[in-house]
Amino acid sequence: MPTIELNADQQAMLAGAQGRARQMGMRLLLDLAATAGAAELIPIDSAHLSGVSPLTGGLGLRQFLARLAQDPQARVAVPTTLNAAGCDAAQFDAMRITAPDFRAHSLEIVALYEQLGVRPTQSCTPYEWDGVRCSGTAAWAESNAIAFGNSYCGLQTNRESGLSALAAALTGYTPRYGLLLPEARRPNLEVIVTTPLDDPTDFSILGDWIGRQRRPGWRMPLGPIPLLRGLPPELTHEQKKALTAAAANYGCALLYVAGLGEAPEPAFQDVLT
Repeated sequence: MPTIELNADQQAMLAGAQGRARQMGMRLLLDLAATAGAAELIPIDSAHLSGVSPLTGGLGLRQFLARLAQDPQARVAVPTTLNAAGCDAAQFDAMRITAPDFRAHSLEIVALYEQLGVRPTQSCTPYEWDGVRCSGTAAWAESNAIAFGNSYCGLQTNRESGLSALAAALTGYTPRYGLLLPEARRPNLEVIVTTPLDDPTDFSILGDWIGRQRRPGWRMPLGPIPLLRGLPPELTHEQKKALTAAAANYGCALLYVAGLGEAPEPAFQDVLT
């Protein structure tokens, strides 16, 4: 297992010199790095957090965020956006949610994230917001956002959990493994598209179909990374979004479209037609 050498900034976080929240974040990242076999922690440019609804986090999430917020030094170290919340507070009555205190708990969670310096975008498409950088090294949670950024924007991010993305946001670092390694981003599946596609729904069906073809003999620890051939030379924003959102449901965190940018040397394991 690789030994991780920490720089002075990382050592200070681990020692608690930058507050309890960053110390907790650094400890989590080191555990993740050890599990993943990462040799180093690298700086990130942005983070996107999931785990915002009381349904997904419950009382534990509220208590954990409140504990972090008690630390006066607890602030995210990089620009950080927030995934969709459990409800629209302004339209709560129209949503007919009957769970007790659901609106209050939702507002509490968002407010605690804001206290940590998180931008309350409350959206699973952070790349559509002004001022959000969809490029560089990142720690993003939310499958659709990850797949879109990795595939079209030059973003490099693993599929983070809400907790690992928060740890990365607080510290400004993430372990270098998985899709942050160039060799892991090579296409491993060739997809030949022969049916004309136009409506975004067509692209959603294509992404869904690709995901459903996964076979037992494939060796794809990071999921399918398809290279698609036969699509129109230019795709609209909505077509791109529909394609990656559907494919991401089946573990596809990155895809390539022939004619849109350059793909690295492929290592195909199969061909789908």
